This record gives sequence, structure tokens and C-alpha cells, in this order.
Amino acid sequence: MAHRFRGKIVVVTGASSGIGRAAAHEFARQGATLVLAARGRQSLEDAAQECRDLGAEAVAIPTDVAEEHQVADLVATTTARYGRIDVFVGNAALFVYGLFEQTPTEAFKRVVDTNLHGHVHAVKALLPHWQQRGEGTYVLVGSIQSLLSAPYQSAYVTSKHAALGLMDVLADEHQGTRIRFGAVLPSTIDTPIYQNGANYTGKASHPLPPTVSVQRAAKAVVAQALHPKRNRYVGRLQAALVPAEFVVPGLFHRITRPAVEVFALRGRQDPTDGNLYAPADHANATDGGWVAKRRRVTRPLLWVGVVAVVGTVLLRRR
Repeated sequence: MAHRFRGKIVVVTGASSGIGRAAAHEFARQGATLVLAARGRQSLEDAAQECRDLGAEAVAIPTDVAEEHQVADLVATTTARYGRIDVFVGNAALFVYGLFEQTPTEAFKRVVDTNLHGHVHAVKALLPHWQQRGEGTYVLVGSIQSLLSAPYQSAYVTSKHAALGLMDVLADEHQGTRIRFGAVLPSTIDTPIYQNGANYTGKASHPLPPTVSVQRAAKAVVAQALHPKRNRYVGRLQAALVPAEFVVPGLFHRITRPAVEVFALRGRQDPTDGNLYAPADHANATDGGWVAKRRRVTRPLLWVGVVAVVGTVLLRRR
């Protein structure tokens, strides 16, 4: 296997679970020296050990990216130990299901502090170092919802739209230099974010199908670090909806809420803050088991759901 990142120092936030953990594995296979950051100590150390088992050097530094001083310490500790940071993967994110009026203001702020200000804190700490070196690559792990509306996800969508806007501005400001900014925009990925996230709807949360494997998202993160471009999509079907929002906006916005209510919110569940204010260390994992479940359950439900969404839209039009 080609070790395309041998000798490179790569920092990954949100590395204790989901895309961040899978991306850390992929960078480890490519020979990178890894600094992994997340709030959950035990699951973060587990992720670092998995990278060591793959032959990479990896250290774990517990970090809450919503706290500026912790991000500054992460960057300072890494540069003091290794002399530089070649790639920074901004992946840490929190997720909330709930109508806007159901979502507590503090929960909304907490999501924005992590999903937006976490990147602000990282870039503020990184730029002096990268400007001195003359190079560096920032990979934002955003979402297809960085571009699309998603009912019941006001905090998440707001934060992801804003973070992508920040990356666009930074890419413009550093055009023509070797300091590069780009985004990976995954569709629904098989991670534990749906089990671990906050949920104020009173219904159990599920990923909006189709669900893409977390390994595909991880490979896209590594590809973006190698060959940065503005937006790199993961999941063709949901990516195809991006132009639909502008080409047929009336139809697109009529189906979004029924689609979420039919596919993503099924069954009863007590409202929960999830991992907003404390890490779900015991529940962190690379994948959420949704792809395996999709093969058994979701595909039949998908066809039933399509019929239900179309029927709901038609009834509302009447």
C-alpha cells in the first residue's frame, strides 16, 4: 500500500467516533503521524490504539473544540512535539433533532459553538503557524446539509451552512498560496451520531436513507487532504438534490418535512440532551450499524416511505 502521508503530521478532531475515527484509520494506513482530539477520553485513546495497531504513531489529546483555549493548546502541543501540522481535519460536530421551537436555546448555541466556532478557533490557531511555514491544508467535514434545508435540524443546518461559508471565504483569501481550505460534504453516513445526538421530538431518530458506509466518507477525507477542492461530495443520490433545491424549489421544499417525518423520526423516545454537554464515551464507535440494518429493514421501508411521502404531498396540496 502506498504510504502517501508518511512523514506528515495530521490532526483529526472528533476522532473518537464516526467519520473522524474512520478517517484516522485511513490516514494511519497511509503512514501519517496522527494527533487525535475529541472530548471522550477512553474512546479517543481506543481510536489512537487502533491507529497504532495499523502501524502509525498516534497520540490522543482530549479537546473540546468549543473552547478556544483548548484548541489553541491542541495546536501548540502538536507543533511543540512534531514541529509542524501538515493537515488539520475539522470534523468534531454535534447533532440535534427537534423543531426550532422544541430546541432549547442553550442546545442551539452549543451546536453552533462546536460546529462553527470550533473551526474558527482552529483556523485562528493554525494560520500564524501555516503563514510562517508557507503551507498547510484544512479539511472541513461538513454535510450535504451545509447546502440544503433539513426540517427538524435548525441548529445543525445553521451551523453547517455557516461553517461552509467560512471555508469559502478562507479559500478565497488564500487563493494562489499553499495554504488550502476545502470541504467534504457527506450525505447520510453510517455513524453513531443519530444514537448519540440530542433529540427533542419525542420520536426515535434514524438516518435519512440512503445510508452510506463510514469508510467511503473516510476515504473522501483523505482524498481531500491530498487533492483539496472546494466541495467534495460523498453519496451521489443526496448530492443530486443540491441542484434540485434551486431548479424545482417548490417541489423540493414540499417534500423535505414529510420525508424526515416518514423516514427519520419513527417510534417513541423520551427527549434527551444526548452528548451535547458530555461525551457519550461508552457509545462512541466507528459506525452506527445502520448499513447492516438498511439491508434487512430500510430498503423495504424506503419504498413504503416513498409512497407515503408522495401521498402526504398530494393531500397537502388538496
